[in-house]
Amino acid sequence: MRARRAWPWGTIVAVIAAAVFAAPTVLLPADSPVGPKLVFIVVGSVLLAAAIALTRSEPGATGSHATEGDDDLSS
Repeated sequence: MRARRAWPWGTIVAVIAAAVFAAPTVLLPADSPVGPKLVFIVVGSVLLAAAIALTRSEPGATGSHATEGDDDLSS
């Protein structure tokens, strides 16, 4: 039986957010109105916030904090 692969949804959404933030620079002329650019900024901000929430909720996001007795360096 194959193990289920966990997709890194936080990273995927963060890449989409970066593409949304870059879209006005690539798609719109420099002297275009501010309104459409503001829509891209708002949508990108919402996607970035969702990416942060997804990344923090992924398994292993909290990590394991080793105590001083658990490390291999103490003698």
